[in-house]
Amino acid sequence: MSADRYPVGYEDIKVVAMITSPEAGHGSAPHAAERAMDQFTKRGVDVVAMQGNSPERAQGLIREAIKDERFDALVACGGDGMINLALQEQAESGIPLGVIPSGTGNDHAREYRLPSNDAAAAADVIADGFTVTTDLGRITGEGQDPLWFGTIMCAGFDSLVSDRVNRMRWPHGRNRYNLAIVLEFLNFHALPFTITLDDGTVLDEDIILAAFGNTKSYGGGMNICPDADHSDGLLDITVIGRANRFKAAAVFGKVFSGKHVDFREVAQYRSRSARVEFRGDERMNAYADGDFMAPVPVTVEVVPRAGRYIVPRP
Repeated sequence: MSADRYPVGYEDIKVVAMITSPEAGHGSAPHAAERAMDQFTKRGVDVVAMQGNSPERAQGLIREAIKDERFDALVACGGDGMINLALQEQAESGIPLGVIPSGTGNDHAREYRLPSNDAAAAADVIADGFTVTTDLGRITGEGQDPLWFGTIMCAGFDSLVSDRVNRMRWPHGRNRYNLAIVLEFLNFHALPFTITLDDGTVLDEDIILAAFGNTKSYGGGMNICPDADHSDGLLDITVIGRANRFKAAAVFGKVFSGKHVDFREVAQYRSRSARVEFRGDERMNAYADGDFMAPVPVTVEVVPRAGRYIVPRP
């Protein structure tokens, strides 16, 4: 990472606005927020705590905090979904974003070496105030305002799994996601996509999924884009092509290690942007940072130096 193109530095952290997701980590985020506040107090950092009772209210509170010159940083206490909500207002603002990881996946924390399951240690990182500049992803759907993401946008089989998870009411936690995977595998088939890269390359084929990575992992550590670099001005694109369910299971079995890219069914590309279209009859949704973003078709792009995070000192 070039220090002149992607500046690093220190911020004097005296007052922060901390937004907490009450549902992240199966309800553990409020407890993490309490431990973080205790540590902030020990470090001489004042905290204004915020908690919206809906995503819309939470985003409004974040918007107000970004405009408030009292705050030296915005702090998101929760999982990747809470960070995504913060990014919608914090991106390109220059205000540093600190994270108290307390979600299920914590892929932002994994990317930036943030302490997970240790709110006091995460608060120490924020109080130390070391900041880095990063790329962010941006998604534009049909007739929609652009939306930001920090990790990976996906469309395909994993979108269908996420759709099913959102419809299910039982079981709770990670088991709901695991059951959704099993149920979708029963109806497993390749999906007709057209993906157009910024250099004019057109991928017009049936695929299992496509992932567009600003960072390496999603879904709690699945290294779907193992070579992604959040400071290179490019999206890493991983496409898993047509495969029967047995080969697909073998590919997915290697995704946590990143070795899935060794299968001939997997192709990788790099691009500043891509147009993603779905040619099937049913609806296909794009997800990013674990949350629903927009129905396909979408344009996904990388925005260099749009992000600013507080991370551990090197």
